[in-house]
Amino acid sequence: MIHPIQKTINGFANSNFVKKHINECIENPDFLTKTLLVTSISKDVFAYALRVRNTLKNDEIPDDKKSFVAKMDAATGITTAVVQFGTGLLIANQKIQKAICKTLFSQITDERKFKQASEGFRSVSTLIGATLIAKRVIVPLIASPIAGYYEKKKNQTGNLE
Repeated sequence: MIHPIQKTINGFANSNFVKKHINECIENPDFLTKTLLVTSISKDVFAYALRVRNTLKNDEIPDDKKSFVAKMDAATGITTAVVQFGTGLLIANQKIQKAICKTLFSQITDERKFKQASEGFRSVSTLIGATLIAKRVIVPLIASPIAGYYEKKKNQTGNLE
């Protein structure tokens, strides 16, 4: 017997919406690149929202620290989404990709193979680059001061509202 959740997932996976989306990803590498980027960002937004919720409900964190930790998680989540999106669009830029691919794939003389290599590289480099650069380099430099600012503001005014 098929479980109701499995039936729902199967129905969605076989829907015209999903089929059209997959076909568009196959036919349009730019669409695939943006789909991968948005999917990665969506996953992070969801994860950070859960972190904020769990922090606020965690009784092991002292109340005077809970607010700062939650604000740090929220600031990191928002900053991660915005920076990943911007970085991803920058890396996916046609001019930048063309220059990189000409260098990386200069030994490929077959135009069709060069195009395939370039399109694949664009999707993968955008996803990896946006994730690594945004999440591991830029965001930690930005999120900490943002959370610190709100914590300082809270301490001066007594609340953040």
